Amino acid sequence: MTIEDMRKAVMTDPETRHLDVSDTDLTLVYQYLLRRDEDESGYRPVLRTHPYVEIVYRPTKAKADELRKKRIRENLRFYDTEVYVQDARLDDFETFNDERTKVRDLARAFLDNYGKDPLVKGLYIFGKYATGKSYVMSAVAQALALRGVSVLFVYMPDLVRSIKQGMNEGNLEERVNQLKQADVLMMDDIGGENMSTWFRDEVLVPVLQYRLSARLPVFMTSNLDFIQLVESLTLTKDETGRAKAARLVQRIKDLTTYVRLSKDQYEQ
Repeated sequence: MTIEDMRKAVMTDPETRHLDVSDTDLTLVYQYLLRRDEDESGYRPVLRTHPYVEIVYRPTKAKADELRKKRIRENLRFYDTEVYVQDARLDDFETFNDERTKVRDLARAFLDNYGKDPLVKGLYIFGKYATGKSYVMSAVAQALALRGVSVLFVYMPDLVRSIKQGMNEGNLEERVNQLKQADVLMMDDIGGENMSTWFRDEVLVPVLQYRLSARLPVFMTSNLDFIQLVESLTLTKDETGRAKAARLVQRIKDLTTYVRLSKDQYEQ
């Protein structure tokens, strides 16, 4: 193949004919034309012309999706639970009423401010069943995991069972420290678990107090508003029990922004 033949091929190809290619770069551009349709383990060559001519390899869509899911797996941890919405994205969250628009906007604001504002709060998303609470929280979790943020996602009924198992296996402190120290903690369906006073006072309160002091964000979803949550957490129906439940809910208020998602049930 002569220089003239290579230049003819470059100058007649729709992708490269507009380029002003020097003799020095001509061979490289021609090599690109020969290799551009090759798939090397999920990567394809791309010709870059600025600031200089070079061939770079970029992942195909399938490879990019694979890498995205791998990075999510590396940074997103689950606490003995399978309750999670895979591939959730805020862009796919339908905003057909004001409540849903507000939830989406607050979630986006959190993502924009996380890492910039040391006092950024998570969300407490209250709403009926099937309104998309877990979907929003899953979407935020994935967006953070893609950034390399350590996210711990827990389903509260499973968490209660897991903590009991930790007592039996002798690794309770390790399990609680995971809850305390994750970059972002996400707790799905608080108020839906069979909680004991011990779990409330010796696990949940210290975890939330630690995260409040360390300024580590918490997200929660619930079918209960704050007043109903106090009632749910008042496990002994006396003033002492109510006061402990109220103090716990106050910590939740300090850690989160309350937002409703209670209208127009919607299956995501």
